[in-house]
Amino acid sequence: MPNWNQIETPANKIATAQAILGLAFRLNAEVNAGRIGLEIFSREVTVITGDSGVVLPAYPEGTNDDLKFGISNLVLIALSASALTADETLDEVFGKLTDEIDGNKKSIRVMVNQLRNAFAHNPWRPKWKVFPKYRQTYPIQLDDGSTFVFDATQLNDEGVKPEQVGGLEFWVKLLQHCERAVGPISEA
Repeated sequence: MPNWNQIETPANKIATAQAILGLAFRLNAEVNAGRIGLEIFSREVTVITGDSGVVLPAYPEGTNDDLKFGISNLVLIALSASALTADETLDEVFGKLTDEIDGNKKSIRVMVNQLRNAFAHNPWRPKWKVFPKYRQTYPIQLDDGSTFVFDATQLNDEGVKPEQVGGLEFWVKLLQHCERAVGPISEA
């Protein structure tokens, strides 16, 4: 996984989005298991910026709800970033979605694009905004044999739910599929 100043390939971009989503899932699991607790708010933290840094003061009034809502929002942002990254990278590698002729690839790209769009205007409360031309069903088969039918017929104006994209398990497999589809990861 490259960081912001390393060589970036299309596959690296998707791998980085997966790694961030995975880290958000891990942190969420740690909070839910009580291994990360309110002590996270007890100390100030200095964020190194290249200068003297930004100091985040201790937040002793932080509550369990603050921690759980915060980690939930972190997972949402990581999910949003994975959809944005996958959508942009697929466009970069394969051209515009509207020009896609391969049926399975188009189905994958429509689902990725629609999830990205759902987060675009309110990442904390993502809502589907499906244009009429995309209100169809899209059968998807991944290279590992996993299948899902993305049903966009009734999603418009609905809140996003994991099961609408096959669950988080399928979403992760889809990201892995996309990473393989766009080419090798750079080791540089």
